[in-house]
Amino acid sequence: MKCSMILLTLLATSAWADEVKQPRTLGNTAVLHVYYYAPKSLEVTYVDSYLFKDEASCKEAIPKALQIAAPYAGKGDEVSASCVGMTPPEALANRKKPSPNGSTEL
Repeated sequence: MKCSMILLTLLATSAWADEVKQPRTLGNTAVLHVYYYAPKSLEVTYVDSYLFKDEASCKEAIPKALQIAAPYAGKGDEVSASCVGMTPPEALANRKKPSPNGSTEL
């Protein structure tokens, strides 16, 4: 009984230790999503995502991405693309600047 409990504990610990972390790619503020979908049901069959430094360059890449992706669409699938840009939350966008004398208001 003790042996099986130890074995289960070791298995759980090893599974937790092998947890894969998401890689970080800093400096990107926009993502281009290329959607492959069935035109009759509008069911998405596959999505590719590409990171961009800014939203303007992402939007400029849409025609080229569609041109490249269209030949790879499977049996009757259509291709669509959209850019999503990151905008700062309201709390960060409307921050008060500190007063020059260093005092703060409560």
